[in-house]
Amino acid sequence: MAQLPLEGIRVIDVSRVLAGPFATMLLADLGADVIKVEPPDGDETREWGPPWWGDPRDRRSAYFASVNRNKRSVVLDLRTAGGRTTLDRLLATADLLVHNYRPATAARLGLEADALSVGHPRLIVASIGGFDGADANRPAYDLLAQAVSGLMSITGEPDGRPTKVGIALLDLLAGLECAVGALAALVGRGRTRRVQVNLIEVGVTSLINVLGNHLATGDEPRRHGNAHPNIAPYESFEARDGDLVIAVGNDAQFRRLLGVLGLDDPDGRYATNPLRVAGHQQLAAWLGERIGAWPRAQLVAALAEADVPAGPVNTVSEAVAAMGSGWTQRIDGMTLAPSPLRLDGARLQPRHAPPLLGEHSDEVLAELP
Repeated sequence: MAQLPLEGIRVIDVSRVLAGPFATMLLADLGADVIKVEPPDGDETREWGPPWWGDPRDRRSAYFASVNRNKRSVVLDLRTAGGRTTLDRLLATADLLVHNYRPATAARLGLEADALSVGHPRLIVASIGGFDGADANRPAYDLLAQAVSGLMSITGEPDGRPTKVGIALLDLLAGLECAVGALAALVGRGRTRRVQVNLIEVGVTSLINVLGNHLATGDEPRRHGNAHPNIAPYESFEARDGDLVIAVGNDAQFRRLLGVLGLDDPDGRYATNPLRVAGHQQLAAWLGERIGAWPRAQLVAALAEADVPAGPVNTVSEAVAAMGSGWTQRIDGMTLAPSPLRLDGARLQPRHAPPLLGEHSDEVLAELP
């Protein structure tokens, strides 16, 4: 792609850990000049290893690298007058500031949107917090947000304990929401100057259909394991040699599933989705007995031929291999995944490796007027 959509947009990123860096990486992938401003000891995720890329003394943990591609790193101590003055010089050249400081810290550093508007009237300020309202100054990480938002309460086996999702999902969703809000503010510049999002609200709103079920009935949602509260069969099964999922979304798909399995439902006991949901346990046992006799790959292929959504439960290495050769890129001795976005048919591949701490300080400061 000759020119990326956000080329010419400068983002100053003083955020740390995951949600903020993920948001700014999305913008960097789209061509924004993202300047990652780090304290002298760096973003703490630089130390979240092993594993590491290169020498551990370079402080590029695999965790840090996963959300900091395509950025430049500048070291500033914002607690000092000199560091804060230099940040103002950077902000004078910027379109967007992203931070994840709690309100009290943001105020102490002079990073509140209203305060910044005096010297930087065109600057958009996007902030990511943990809580809102009276709890806005409480610390929060993704695990806490998954618990407080109700996400853990609906995740896991029905007779097991509440379980967190295997990744920091709410950090990622908060970062995505922040990036969307920032893009909207850039498009609507002059009408919107401040973008705010918090992990807890992101968590509650991300419950989507489960939240909708609760709002419609008042009933307390429960855990369903790998099954679905509103659709059946929509879950994992054990084939002869491994697990797979079958995700039937309508009655026609269900009839085709029965055809592949050689099963018949003559009395229409499972003819409609409401009937299948009501009789889910019996349905899952009936299907599971037949599925267990199939080799997994053979069944997945047969279901694909019948246009029934199904697939193997892959390991991470199997999932990466399934992406095909050339999906990852080697840059500066690091293997990096691409953005999932394609623009005009072109995948957004990494352009620059995640930076060393302060790697671009001299370069960026030399650019300032």
